This record gives sequence, structure tokens and C-alpha cells, in this order.
Amino acid sequence: MSRESVEQAKEMVYNQGLYNLFLAIIAAAGVLAYFAGAPAVGLALMLAGTGSMLAAAAVLFITSPDKRSAAMKQGAFPLLAVTLLALSAAL
Repeated sequence: MSRESVEQAKEMVYNQGLYNLFLAIIAAAGVLAYFAGAPAVGLALMLAGTGSMLAAAAVLFITSPDKRSAAMKQGAFPLLAVTLLALSAAL
């Protein structure tokens, strides 16, 4: 990337980083709530955080064929988390 391109993308990348951090905080808050004795709240927060991460990866996969490899890497752990959370909720 040129220096000019980097400068133009700087705010967007910063915003994206914070967005991802907030999703991770939501998921972590869910883990804390779950183990603090509020399993329904914890499960809801964990699913909200990881489900949003998975949805973002799906959007990237669908809208940017040239970035499908990155989308699959981005979505692998959220997919695993959502699957395991759904299975645990079903038990």
C-alpha cells in the first residue's frame, strides 16, 4: 500500500479494531456472567459476541470472493464457539 492509502485507511482500521475489541469484551462478559451464576445471561452474551463475529465473517465471505480464505480463517473460531454454545444450551 502507498503511504497515502495507509493514511486514508487509518481511521477505518482503528474503528474496525475497536469494533472487534468490543465484541470480544461482550463474549468475555458472557463467560464471567455464566460462571458468576447467571448462565442464561452468560449464554446470551457469549452468543451475541461470537455470533456477531461469525456474521461478519459470513458477510466478508459472501461479498468479497477474493477474501474468502481470510473470511474462513476469521470465522473458524466463532463458528466453533457458536456450535459448542448451541450444543451446550440444548443439553
